[in-house]
Amino acid sequence: MSCGFCAPEGAVADVEPHALFADEHLSTLTDTLTGTLLQYGDAGYDAARLGTVWAHEECLKGGREKFSPETHPTETWNLDSCEFPAAICVVAGVPDVQACVRYCAASGERLAVAGGRHSHTCMAQDAFVVDLQKLRSAKLEKTDGGPAFLRCGGGALNGDAHRALDQSGYGMTLGHHPGTGLGGLVQQGGHGPLEKLYGLSIDAWVEATVVTADGASRTASATEHPDLFWALRGGCGNFGVVTEFLFELMPFNQYLPSLQRVHLPVPVLCPSRFEVIRGWRDMCGVAPRNVSPLLIVTPTPLIELTYAIAPADTVETLKQEKYTGWGMPVVVEVTTRCYIHEISWDILGPSSDANLAGNYYPTSALLAKFPDEACAIVADHVSRAPNADCGVICNQLGGKAAEVPKDATAVYHRDAGFWLIINAGWKGSLFASEADERDKAVAWAKGLRDALLPYAIGRYGALSQDAADGWNDACGQDPLAMASWGANYGRLRELKAKYDPANLFRINHNIEPRLK
Repeated sequence: MSCGFCAPEGAVADVEPHALFADEHLSTLTDTLTGTLLQYGDAGYDAARLGTVWAHEECLKGGREKFSPETHPTETWNLDSCEFPAAICVVAGVPDVQACVRYCAASGERLAVAGGRHSHTCMAQDAFVVDLQKLRSAKLEKTDGGPAFLRCGGGALNGDAHRALDQSGYGMTLGHHPGTGLGGLVQQGGHGPLEKLYGLSIDAWVEATVVTADGASRTASATEHPDLFWALRGGCGNFGVVTEFLFELMPFNQYLPSLQRVHLPVPVLCPSRFEVIRGWRDMCGVAPRNVSPLLIVTPTPLIELTYAIAPADTVETLKQEKYTGWGMPVVVEVTTRCYIHEISWDILGPSSDANLAGNYYPTSALLAKFPDEACAIVADHVSRAPNADCGVICNQLGGKAAEVPKDATAVYHRDAGFWLIINAGWKGSLFASEADERDKAVAWAKGLRDALLPYAIGRYGALSQDAADGWNDACGQDPLAMASWGANYGRLRELKAKYDPANLFRINHNIEPRLK
């Protein structure tokens, strides 16, 4: 059973992608591959382009226990940005990735990479897509008396990593959605609810295997190609195709004290949406690093989700007045929950509908502080959202993630105190076309983002479609684009010239090589 509103298999492109030129480069590629190469019009192309849409019943509560590449194959989550590549190569291993990279370098084909398929660039129009969906291994590795590690394939998802960590007693900072690929999450930095105590995802990343633009497979770490490893950690996919990640884990008890509160901003009877957002902001100001608050602001309820992460924490930690003594919530629940289950499944609704593929336009802003004026902007815009699928996820950042120097990795804005994720979703209806609903939803998201610019210090990665096609073009549309890497951008350009002088890896939040 599909989610019910994805593009049908057999959809026809408005502008047909070109056919790969049948020359010696293509012959070399096809003779080398052990994976599957599909061009537009081939049988199986649409299935490869859309991925396998998760069955609704597989996304209900309890999903983590049965999460696997077999039950939850990689899906193209954002159907709005799912275009028509010229070719999709479902690679079988590292040699296939190398062959594809060499082919694109020799032939001039535009190379895109599909990992978890949440990126708006993974199925770019007329591109040659290297699809990592078969590289979804995730394995816990323990050493006697030493640290524990998590080794993941380049196509592994959040859900794969969480499944490997389940009941292990170890953890690291990962994202919310089980379908998000580690490749996109980690190479942008990797925010998540555990970062105040454990740092960003990249702060646990100790080694990478990466295929660079020359087709070589390299190991990058603090001791091997350390400059490349620096650039990978925050470089947004500009430096190669990561085919394997190795993370060093921290001891972690996945059964955490959890506080859930639901607010309804009913006029006169309850605090307003602005008052709830401001109250949450004030609570963040007194929350220590072991407490991780999150607020979901929708056109109807506002939902708080707060964890106490430290081993010594109990439910009593979250019953303190500073966490529960403000607002007039209609639901209050303080209990011990399974973090791995809750963060990937429960947070996305009782039916986990938000796990499923659909039409989305995400963008975001990083704020050092969250002043009353910014709280009011969020409250006002959400009150005028065009539909119930639009909203803002407010995340408190900082803690250990902020203690790492800005130039230690490519991630620059470690001083951000808040990350506001603006997400617009839409569907067609009897009263409005899908195109009309899209226009309204995207205009709403952009309007909110632009209204927050005076309070933003930058933005995280490349969430929105209008910032992906070209760095200079994006700067004209989105003033936050240049703020992504701050003072680290100069070094990134130099390393781009070293490892990818022809800018082969450019279908991303692109870094232009600094050529001499």
